[in-house]
Amino acid sequence: MKKKMMLIGSSRTGKTSLANWLNSENIEVLKSQTINYGTHTIDTPGEYLESPLMHRYIIAASQDADMILFVQSFDQTGFSFPPNFAGAFNCRKVGVITKADLEEKRNDLELLYRNFKEIGLEGPYFVTSSKTGKGIEELKNCLSISNA
Repeated sequence: MKKKMMLIGSSRTGKTSLANWLNSENIEVLKSQTINYGTHTIDTPGEYLESPLMHRYIIAASQDADMILFVQSFDQTGFSFPPNFAGAFNCRKVGVITKADLEEKRNDLELLYRNFKEIGLEGPYFVTSSKTGKGIEELKNCLSISNA
């Protein structure tokens, strides 16, 4: 049975681009208002996280996941995860920071790690770039996804 990872994060953090890498797909990244199921991923819309009324749908969909990837990007201006949100999930949890290739508008890495800790996520944390591929293999190894 294939493992499913749910990606949760704000809009424009690179969840769908990361899902493409994890699924070894090259699908055009389009804004979506629905949960998308890939070979290895469950990609949630950022609006589900940004609206507290939608959190229950994330939690319900997580029942199909073997692990949760909490995604934030180097360039995001706000942090949408509520405090201790990671505690709502009963499976493995991993923090992923995307857009490592950005040179401008870059947040401090320690701030992003603190954000993860505020939601109850102790690690592991991965720094990735869907543009350059940085950190993707390390993440796949941790998640036990083969390239086959």
